[in-house]
Formats: sequence, C-alpha cells, structure tokens
Amino acid sequence: MDAGSTLDTVLLVLLVVLTGAGIVAAVALVRTLRDTRALVAELRERLVPLIDKADVTLDAVNAELLRVDSIVSQVEEVSETVSAATGFIRSPVNKAAEVGARLIGGLRSRRK
Repeated sequence: MDAGSTLDTVLLVLLVVLTGAGIVAAVALVRTLRDTRALVAELRERLVPLIDKADVTLDAVNAELLRVDSIVSQVEEVSETVSAATGFIRSPVNKAAEVGARLIGGLRSRRK
C-alpha cells in the first residue's frame, strides 16, 4: 500500500464518521423540532382559554372599580351635606348657648 491509497482510506473513514455524526445531529434536531411543535400546540391550547379568563376577570375588576368609584362619590356628597348641616345647626346652637350664658351671667350679677 502506498501513501496515496492509505490517505484515501483515512479520508473515506473520516467522511463516513462525519456523515454518521451529521445524521445523528439531524435526527436529534428533528426530534427537538417535533417536541417543540408539540409543546407550542399544547401551550396554545392552554393559553387561549387562560387569556379569555383573564379578559373576563379584568372586565369584572373594572366594573367593581366603577362601582367603588360611585360609592366613594356618594360618600363625598354625604360628607359635604353633613358638614353643611353641622355648620347650619352649630351656628344657632352656639348663639343660643351664648344667649343662655349671658342670661345666667346677668341673673347672677342681679342676685349679688
């Protein structure tokens, strides 16, 4: 055997080994792509209903926030009304108390 045929044999063996490695890598890639495709399909099946539920929940939360906003507005109105009524009632009561205190003071000064 001369050096040329030995080199041809080595290159042929190397080519066969590299081809085998390429085939193994291609098979692994195909398996990975199939698994990925199955995973994406399953994810899509589960994710779409989950997003729909989240949308419904968000709508319900928005409705509750509107209801709470309405309640807060009503409480503010009631608070303003109570404050105005308190001022309206307090003014005559204070005047009556002042008049009563003057009367009592006047009666005490007459007794002495």
